[in-house]
Amino acid sequence: MNRLITAAAGGLLALFAMYWDDSLHTDVGRDTFWSPPHALLYGSLMVTLAAIAWWGIERSRGQDLRTTMADPLLRWAVVSAGAIGISAPADEAWHVAFGRDAVLWSPPHLLAIVATFALAVTLLRAIAAEGGGGSLVLGSGLVLAASLAPVMEYESDVPQYSPVWFLPAAATGITLAIVLIRRFDPHPWAVTRAALVATAVRLAVIPVLAGLGHSTPIVPPVLVVALAADVVRGWRTSPWGLAPVVPLAVHAAYVPLLPVLPHGTTLAADWIVPSLLVSLGGSALVVLLAEGLPRTGLPFIRTAGLAVAALTLALPLLSTGRAVAHDPGQGTEAGEARWRAMVRGSRIDVTVAPEPGTTSGATLVARRAGEELSAPLQSSGSGVYRGSIVVPDSGRWFVYAAFPDTGTRSTQTWIPVEAGSSQVLQETRPLYLPPAPQKDGAGRMTAAVALYGLSGVILVAVARSGRGRTQLPQA
Repeated sequence: MNRLITAAAGGLLALFAMYWDDSLHTDVGRDTFWSPPHALLYGSLMVTLAAIAWWGIERSRGQDLRTTMADPLLRWAVVSAGAIGISAPADEAWHVAFGRDAVLWSPPHLLAIVATFALAVTLLRAIAAEGGGGSLVLGSGLVLAASLAPVMEYESDVPQYSPVWFLPAAATGITLAIVLIRRFDPHPWAVTRAALVATAVRLAVIPVLAGLGHSTPIVPPVLVVALAADVVRGWRTSPWGLAPVVPLAVHAAYVPLLPVLPHGTTLAADWIVPSLLVSLGGSALVVLLAEGLPRTGLPFIRTAGLAVAALTLALPLLSTGRAVAHDPGQGTEAGEARWRAMVRGSRIDVTVAPEPGTTSGATLVARRAGEELSAPLQSSGSGVYRGSIVVPDSGRWFVYAAFPDTGTRSTQTWIPVEAGSSQVLQETRPLYLPPAPQKDGAGRMTAAVALYGLSGVILVAVARSGRGRTQLPQA
């Protein structure tokens, strides 16, 4: 059991490293492979994988290979560890073949997130198989915390896509986590206990990042959602009760709190209903995949309702365009630029002095959630450029200055600002040649389908893992 506890602690530390890495990209830009958050991420994952391997060796001691591979827990340990191992070279191969990207939902990045979630579920199952007890709290907390990783950028106010996808993604992930926590942790307040662990971890992340001078994520109100799920379980034991309860609780908890939480991506009033509808479809789809069709005497209505739920989730997702990342892979540094940015509500006034100097024709660009606005930068002499831009939404925007080069590309520099506030920023930022844009074509489409498909297969398999197992006695 101690090996599994060590593995779970390593998993929680890896999640902290992911938030640290995200904040570093937001505030500074592209970092190296050997940056501190990367070292912590890979080091903690190695500890987790080594602890699981040690546990697996002990569990399979005295067994032949056929008997060992017949053990579902050992198979899942191999599958989840293998998926994590595949995700790293897949990410590197993707960047080499198609260009850099810093979008969390890109195919190789999403595979790494899904593999991490699968590993967390494997740990929870292993702890339950070893006797459970109080250690189940740590495993359940890791599963719930890992389910929130896909919305990390929304929780840090660096959305790459429309904010309308924030709460549906959160509700879908939380629903899957709750289904699995209940499957392997029989405690009547299992989800609430897991939410306490996830909340405590996030509360520990924030002061550390703030102390390092980086921006921080929100503390997600998952405790409210967990309490609602556990209370409803007292009078409705069917997992299908989660399909409406979790999306409703997520919106009731998140929508009023996001405007007052630092660095939370807010949801406009006219997006609430579409967000809720997509969330309901996503949660219903999760329960369908995890538990199968509900028992009812009206099979046609049942099937039609689930089809509508699936389409509600799928069709809008198919219509989304490619994200324009705030850190699209900074290229070779070409100097530095002195910035002065004054934010007054929705208006952003900037003064930029690039070194070395550039020719005229510079452009000011503001990016957020896939939206891109531009305005001219006027030269005022002595290598100084001035301009202003008005943005439609409050929140963190990434403001770029692009300067024509003698070749076919421009040098760029950027700075993050908080629209809707009153702030004055004075910083020196890198000036760099951006890398070539991502390559489109059949090869990229094929690779994306393969990686997204692999992620989907793993998620479906995880959702159905451990069904029909003998329940442990309640704690």
